[in-house]
Amino acid sequence: MCNKTKQQLLTDINQYTFMLDDITLFLDTHPCCEDAMEAYNTYKKLRMEAMREYTENYGALCRYNVDTDDGWSYINQPWPWEGECGR
Repeated sequence: MCNKTKQQLLTDINQYTFMLDDITLFLDTHPCCEDAMEAYNTYKKLRMEAMREYTENYGALCRYNVDTDDGWSYINQPWPWEGECGR
């Protein structure tokens, strides 16, 4: 059972991804910063959990999260440009 709506999960995933990208840039120039590494690991875990929850409830967001137990059926889901994004 999903506690968040599809849009809430997408927003969370986008925010966590932004944070990871930002922290990664900082770590490129400050590789020994323990606080930044801790923040990176925290947001990485949050993003992975949000991606897992989204995939379980709404389908795969990217090809790396596709469940192939039922074949390649994820292509039968509505695509974001088919009006499903934001609903």
